[in-house]
Amino acid sequence: MRSNFGTRHLLMSILLFAQMVALGCGTEQQEAPAEVAAADSIIHLPAASLASGEVRIETLSEALLADTVVVNGQIQPKPLNVAHVSTRVSGTIQSVQSVIGDHVGKGRVLATLYSPEFFAAEGDYLLAHERAELDGGDVSEFRNVAHSARQRLELLGAGAEDLDRLDRTHEAIPYLPLRSPIAGVVTEVEAGAGRQVPAGTDLFGIVDLREVWAVVDAYERDLGRLHAGQAAMLSATAFPSLAFRGRVVSLEGSIKETTRTLDVRLEVGNPELKLRPGMFVTARIATGSARKAIVIDEAAVQSQGDSKVVYVALTDSTFVTRAVEVRSLGGNRAEILAGLRAGERIASRGGFLLKSQAAKSQLSEE
Repeated sequence: MRSNFGTRHLLMSILLFAQMVALGCGTEQQEAPAEVAAADSIIHLPAASLASGEVRIETLSEALLADTVVVNGQIQPKPLNVAHVSTRVSGTIQSVQSVIGDHVGKGRVLATLYSPEFFAAEGDYLLAHERAELDGGDVSEFRNVAHSARQRLELLGAGAEDLDRLDRTHEAIPYLPLRSPIAGVVTEVEAGAGRQVPAGTDLFGIVDLREVWAVVDAYERDLGRLHAGQAAMLSATAFPSLAFRGRVVSLEGSIKETTRTLDVRLEVGNPELKLRPGMFVTARIATGSARKAIVIDEAAVQSQGDSKVVYVALTDSTFVTRAVEVRSLGGNRAEILAGLRAGERIASRGGFLLKSQAAKSQLSEE
């Protein structure tokens, strides 16, 4: 019995060893295609292409990178830089002199209003003014009347220019100029020649765009890194090559339940008036801290299907394709998030040439 048991035990051991050998051989057979695939991705650059200098090789290293929070949002006008022009007296619009999009200066005439009430007030002022200038007698009462008549004209919408004209010409005119109270861009026009309007009718909207707001969405996870006063650089979809300086003014309101974001308001200089309300912008807010990162030229990154790749140099003329994760930093620079490490060499220039060479090699093999 013991002899049979020992024999069976020996046979089982032999079978188990044979299975392990077979599994090992199977593993080697499965790994072979992977080695072939790696060999297929190698790109050999011809000597002529190397001599042209189109390909430049760079050794990657870590550098300190200012930490930023990247957020998206829209341009809005500053409420204090918005003005509305409305009638203070009833009348009929005699002429319209500005349209939407016009750049107007402070005091610019936007329209004129025919108003019998304004015309009568001018007459009362001129009469009181003439009596106050009479020689002899007690004219203080007429001076008070003239002063009250002048104040009434101001309340009806007369500007300093209109009162100066009245004092100079001593001639009343029935047309009240409607002027812009600020310098800016005309954004609303509700006036039309011949339209009868009651007092208090809004006719024009003016926005001073030399400084605007950018209201951006910051994710909840980033709020601990943000505070008022931080500097920011903004780019606009309409002007991808331009940069605009701004600063964080406030973190506003409550977290939005659907997106888990908070509105962050930035004040942005806009001296050339390129930013307009409603434009989409991306802001990079500097948190004030720094971290180590690998930064490369965006020209080194090529698209391959849905992936981003770079070309790692095995030798000065041999490269291999490497998938990477990158984040654009603006200014044609990108941060490597995954796929490369310090010390590796990549083609910082000539990526398109290498991509074309890889495509040629693949076609020739087919």
